[in-house]
Amino acid sequence: MPTNIKKICFIITLLLFVTLLSSKNESHAKAKQLKFEKNSALALNYHRVRSDSILDKILYYGSNSKELKMYSVSEKKFEQQIKWLKAKNARFLTEKEFLYYKAKGKFPARSVWINFDDMDSTIYQNAFPILKKYNVPATGFVITSKVGANNYHNLNLITLKQLKTMKDSGLWEFRSHTSNLHRLDKDKSMMVKSSPKKLTQDIKQSNQYLKKHFDENNQSIAYPYGQITPQNIPPIKKAGIKHGYILEDAAVKPNANNYLIPRILINDDSFDELIRNWKGFKDE
Repeated sequence: MPTNIKKICFIITLLLFVTLLSSKNESHAKAKQLKFEKNSALALNYHRVRSDSILDKILYYGSNSKELKMYSVSEKKFEQQIKWLKAKNARFLTEKEFLYYKAKGKFPARSVWINFDDMDSTIYQNAFPILKKYNVPATGFVITSKVGANNYHNLNLITLKQLKTMKDSGLWEFRSHTSNLHRLDKDKSMMVKSSPKKLTQDIKQSNQYLKKHFDENNQSIAYPYGQITPQNIPPIKKAGIKHGYILEDAAVKPNANNYLIPRILINDDSFDELIRNWKGFKDE
């Protein structure tokens, strides 16, 4: 058999394999519903934005990694989500605007705040061009002592040069995801397990980094893995933090606790299950 025909047959086989696995994966999706709250906003949280190459599809659908399934979305689906939100006349907010309206006590209708944790390199490669294409602002929560790190807990993180390119676009702002406490120990975040003194010191170091490189007077943190305890709040406040973000399938109301602001974790399934069916986007 000629080499070209072999390659074509191989590609067709791979595509059939990916389609089969994709269908199997979607059939196990559980139907959920996002409660509609009047005068509320959506904080949509992303982690990885996977390439749509055949190899990446095979790795995704053939993987048993719960983390990969939960914490990633494909490049194609990410663009579809942004286009859908645009078509629904979503009001895209910066974090500054999001917090302004929250403090004011009233969000504009269909308010959406797009944000990313960890700042994996796929965000620069795949998400950033899409956000530029549609002129959508976003906030990145940076593990400041690990910027540019390779294979950090299976993540290749964006370099400082790339982060500055994103900042210079006028679409990005950066906030803290701790300096060096983004790790798990027996399913508990190291931030949660840290002493008050160590936690305060870490957040101050993270804020110093953001001030030095991006001129950000940071007062926000996304808790690693969305974990937080009441004991963590005082040392975080001491470090100058006024707003903290968790992961929860809930819209943000103006009266939400400023240290427990919910963000909805977006993956290949959750946007279709929760966001597309949210009554806040229904035609009036």
